Amino acid sequence: MITRAIMAAAFGLVAAGAQAQGFAGGVLSVETSAFFEEGDIGYTTYAGGLQFDIGAGFGVEADLASYGFSGFGSDGSNATLHAIFDIGPLMVLGDTSVGAFVGRDGYDDGDSTIFGIEGKGELYGLRSEAYLARHDGDLGEITLAGLGARYDITHDIYAMGDLGLADGGGEGELLRAALGGGYRIDGGPRLWGELGRIEADDDAFTGDETYLAIGAEIGFGPNAGTTFGSRSLFDIVPGL
Repeated sequence: MITRAIMAAAFGLVAAGAQAQGFAGGVLSVETSAFFEEGDIGYTTYAGGLQFDIGAGFGVEADLASYGFSGFGSDGSNATLHAIFDIGPLMVLGDTSVGAFVGRDGYDDGDSTIFGIEGKGELYGLRSEAYLARHDGDLGEITLAGLGARYDITHDIYAMGDLGLADGGGEGELLRAALGGGYRIDGGPRLWGELGRIEADDDAFTGDETYLAIGAEIGFGPNAGTTFGSRSLFDIVPGL
């Protein structure tokens, strides 16, 4: 609880700084899912983020997320702070940004620190994002990696895909993959859905699972959103 309070206070300071400095954008989102094999298992995530520009291409972003896990008997939370550098167009890439982040996962049995590097760019209309992180705390040391991509089919309709890996270094490994699509409402939120699969070692999860997720996201501010998002083990391994 103390960790959550400290990170919530940090998020508030960033929000105040965003107003005093160069507010770049913000985002609010909600996602809910259900598992096919285990009908009583699922989760709902509420998340939000704010970003402001420091100058010379540098920026700072703060994200908060709350995870409610049905069927697992536990809930979780995450706070993430990013340091971002906007490179702009780079060779064949469109708008490109790189960053480093540090965050905190909170759960019933304790909490853990997560830190890593990330990048985002566009190639021939395909927008992609990737990160590599280390999760260190009461659950042990876990290596995390993620890759996401989005492609605009029309101005309002887009396709998307995600991959996530959690490797416990011999204590279990989990791979999460999903494909989906979304629709942008002019002046309103983005609505999306995805069909995904979790492939896990016996010690890493409840077993292999297929899931369906739907969500909504709305961006605001000059950039109509943020560069990155929350970084959490819960985004790959729901319910732990």
